[in-house]
Amino acid sequence: MNFLLVGFGATIGAFLRNELTQMQSKIKFDFPVVTLLINIFGALLLGIFTAQIHNGAILLLLGTGFCGGFTTFGTFNMELSQLWFQHRLWSCFIYFILTYIFGILGFVIGIHI
Repeated sequence: MNFLLVGFGATIGAFLRNELTQMQSKIKFDFPVVTLLINIFGALLLGIFTAQIHNGAILLLLGTGFCGGFTTFGTFNMELSQLWFQHRLWSCFIYFILTYIFGILGFVIGIHI
């Protein structure tokens, strides 16, 4: 049963992330802004879910499933590597720092909301 909850939540999260990622091509930023915002917002949601949801099954659905499918460590690392190999080291460093600092802050803020 648990794997169905996680799988369903992850499917919805990944679908939403894909829809939002499509916006990256429409936004004329030369920086992975959409992935950055998705990961920060996902960390915020995970903090909220962790603090507010006390039902294990719902936490699996929304926390592990939805937030796990919505946020993307793989895309983050791919974009980080692309910046590195394009010799855009400053952008690579800023992206790395912003993702981790604001991801952690988002989670902490979510817990305290």
